[in-house]
Amino acid sequence: MQTKSLDISSSIEWLSCGKILAHPTEGVWGLGCNALNKNSFTKIYNLKKRTQNKSFILLIPSIDSFKKYLKTLSIEDTVFLKKIWPGHTTILIEYNENLPSHLHNDSGKIALRVSNHLPTKQLIEGFDGFMISTSANISGQKNLLNPKQIMDTFDDTDLAYYDALLGNNKKPSTIIDLESKKVIRE
Repeated sequence: MQTKSLDISSSIEWLSCGKILAHPTEGVWGLGCNALNKNSFTKIYNLKKRTQNKSFILLIPSIDSFKKYLKTLSIEDTVFLKKIWPGHTTILIEYNENLPSHLHNDSGKIALRVSNHLPTKQLIEGFDGFMISTSANISGQKNLLNPKQIMDTFDDTDLAYYDALLGNNKKPSTIIDLESKKVIRE
C-alpha cells in the first residue's frame, strides 16, 4: 500500500498541483481533483473506469463563488439554496457558456454541493477553488471504505489521501434538481 497520508496544508498543495486526492466527505470517501484542471478531471474518469457520459459532483465554497458559471438564479432559488447549504445535499443547477467545456454534459446542469463537513469545508476553503468529488470506487462497484482500500485499489503515483475523519452520514448526498425541486437521489 502507498502511504501518502496528507494533512490539510499538504492536501491543498496536492490539489493545486493537479493531483488526485482521496478525501472524506459527510458520508463516504471520495476521489477529488481541481475541477478546472482538465488533465486531473480526465484522470479520475480513467482511474474509476467510468464512462464520460456520467458527470461528477463539484464541491464549492459557496454559491457566490460559482455564480459566473451559472445561469441567473431567481430570488426563490437563492433562498432555497441558502436553506439547504451548507449541507449533505447536492443541487443540479443550469450552467452557462462560461463553464469550462470539459465540465459540460447533455443535461446542461452541473451538480454542486457546499459541504457542512468540517474537514471538507476546510479543504475547499483552503484550496480556494472547485473540487470534483466522486465516490472512491471503480465505477459500478461498492464504495471503498477507508484510505487503505482506496490506495490499494488505485495504485497511482498522483494519488494521496487527506487524513481526516469521515462524516456520520451512512450514504452519499441527496441530489435535488433546482429547477423542478425534484429529488433525484435520496
